[in-house]
Amino acid sequence: MKAMVLYDREKPFRLEERPDPHPGPGEAVMRVRAAGVGLTLVNMRLGRMGGSLPRVMGHELAGEIVETGEGVTAISAGDRCAVYFYLTCGRCRWCRGGRETLCENFAGYVGGHRDGGFAEYVCLPAENFLPIPEGLSDEAAAVAADAVNTNWHCMRERARIGPDDAILLIGAGGGVGVHGVQVAKLFGARVIAADVSDEKLDLARRWGAEETINVRAVDDVAEEARRLTGGRGVDAAVDYVGHGETFTAAIDSLATSGRAVVIGVGTGEARFDPTVLVRTERIVTGSRHSTRAETIETMEMMARGAVEPVIGMRVPFTEVETIFDALKSETLLGRGALTYP
Repeated sequence: MKAMVLYDREKPFRLEERPDPHPGPGEAVMRVRAAGVGLTLVNMRLGRMGGSLPRVMGHELAGEIVETGEGVTAISAGDRCAVYFYLTCGRCRWCRGGRETLCENFAGYVGGHRDGGFAEYVCLPAENFLPIPEGLSDEAAAVAADAVNTNWHCMRERARIGPDDAILLIGAGGGVGVHGVQVAKLFGARVIAADVSDEKLDLARRWGAEETINVRAVDDVAEEARRLTGGRGVDAAVDYVGHGETFTAAIDSLATSGRAVVIGVGTGEARFDPTVLVRTERIVTGSRHSTRAETIETMEMMARGAVEPVIGMRVPFTEVETIFDALKSETLLGRGALTYP
């Protein structure tokens, strides 16, 4: 099979011919038909999420099962599946309780700690393959498996969005953020989108944002968010970037009892005054991907047309480097997508 392999975090992927994988006990092999590419992969490539090299990256995947190993009964050859990103044990209290993102025996990430799908085939534990509902395309399922399910978990469980809430989304024109606009609207929120360019903000408006903030055109993002809410502040703020300064802005933008949620993995430390948290009962927290059940819910929701994939660039998987270039230059609008032969 053809595979794009990373040998050096500072150098481009190499196109290689590798043997087709075969599953061991409890594993399955999927022919990859579509993949998404977003900022998480930039952080993984830089080593911020662990893992070792050489590595075939790529976790936001969909395709068709071609072979199953001994003991696998839940899926069969011919099944269309998306890939679950996390490598979890399935046995600890968090996995048994349906919160497997907090697994006590966490083994890492597909594409970081185990070869992923920037290749024609991927071999993984069978439980990492989730069935794609009828009517959902492979590309949409791949996007659902990270860019949308992350938002579904965040908005419902962590930001706890309700009807008429005002929510600030920092990084709203990116691959996860623009789908966050759509998911927040499903919960009835009024969306204020913040990002680094008018092009990204135009995209956020196109998918439902009511107001926008160009972070390079204002002195204080939190102050602008308060102005747009009549001085009250927002009920929730989600930071897709994850830098110290962006999450500080998210916290400072909050109204009384507001929730600030960080999703992105950036650099630097956020600042806040504990006295203000006591006085206002603001909540400061994080949101970690989604559970398998939430990923299935997300795909079913997208199959009904409630959320649509927003693709800003589509290239063959052997040209994945071009999407990384667009991510690093902050010019990619929406999600990057890879096609396969």
